[in-house]
Amino acid sequence: MLYSQLKSESITAQKAGDARLLGVLRLLLSELGYAQADYKEGELPDEEVVRVLNKEAKKRKDSIEIYEKVGETVRADQEKYELALIEKYLPTMMGEAEVEVEVAKIAAETGLTGGRLMGAVMGKLKGKADGAVINKIVSLKFS
Repeated sequence: MLYSQLKSESITAQKAGDARLLGVLRLLLSELGYAQADYKEGELPDEEVVRVLNKEAKKRKDSIEIYEKVGETVRADQEKYELALIEKYLPTMMGEAEVEVEVAKIAAETGLTGGRLMGAVMGKLKGKADGAVINKIVSLKFS
C-alpha cells in the first residue's frame, strides 16, 4: 500500500515537473526496490517499507549533523528536505511519556530489567517508538 503510494507520487511529481521531489522519491523507490528483490511474495508489505524508510531517515539525520558541523548549510538543507519528505510517509512515533508508560507496563508484566527488558520493549514497540528514547528510559529507570 505505502510502496504503491510512493510509486504513484513519483509519477505525479514527474508529470508536475518537480525535479527535487522526483529525485528524492526515485532514491527511496530504488532502496525499496532492493528490499523488494529480497521479498519474494508480491508487493512489499508496509512494515518492510517503514523499516527501509526509517533506515533512510537515520542516514539523513546523520548527514545533517555532519554537514552542520562542517558548515555545509546548502547540503544540510537538502538533507533536511529529504528527511521531512521521508517522515511524511512514516507513522508518527510515540512520545517519551507514552514510551515510559509502555516500558513500565512491560516491566510489570514480565518482571524483566536491564538488557532483557530492553529486548522485550524493542520487540513490542518496533516501528512505533524511537530506539534512542526506549534506550534512555530503560537505562535511567529500569536498570
